Amino acid sequence: MLFMGTAVTGMLMVPSAFAQSVDARHWQGSAAVTRQPEHVVASTNTEWRSLWSRVGSPAPDMFESGRMNAVGIFLGRRGGEGYAVNVISTARRRDRIVVVFEERMPAEMMMAQRSSGPRPVATAPPASALPQGAAGFALPGAAAVTSPPPPAARPVGQPTSPWAIILINRADLPVSVEQRLFR
Repeated sequence: MLFMGTAVTGMLMVPSAFAQSVDARHWQGSAAVTRQPEHVVASTNTEWRSLWSRVGSPAPDMFESGRMNAVGIFLGRRGGEGYAVNVISTARRRDRIVVVFEERMPAEMMMAQRSSGPRPVATAPPASALPQGAAGFALPGAAAVTSPPPPAARPVGQPTSPWAIILINRADLPVSVEQRLFR
């Protein structure tokens, strides 16, 4: 391989994008009939209809066996409203199609998870450094260290069962499903 008259050996040309976007369409909702968490790949008309039976709806008449794949993502039963499947991407990575999704939660639960990380622990000075009789008590003028109050309890609503179905316009590669965990 030559670049500007200089021989280059042992160099691997890497495409600019690690993943290539794939044409796909998706549907989602919060009330699937199935209450168990699962990811299901469909490659036939029968499997396509089975995905939609898990939702409790008739399958749209658009699946082409041998030319398309579909993925059903079912989160399972959740304790209330505000949960959803967020499809982040459907892309080709090397020799497969990868569907990446995350579970969306009610805003107050997401905030509670963000703030529930490790908290700094206040360390007391050694007992020898405290005035006599001051062990266990704050020194005059010292700020008290308290932890924040627990988050308010969320009122319990009707249970939900969030889902998404992704129709992928190709069937030449195997399909994988990845869940991105909340950070």
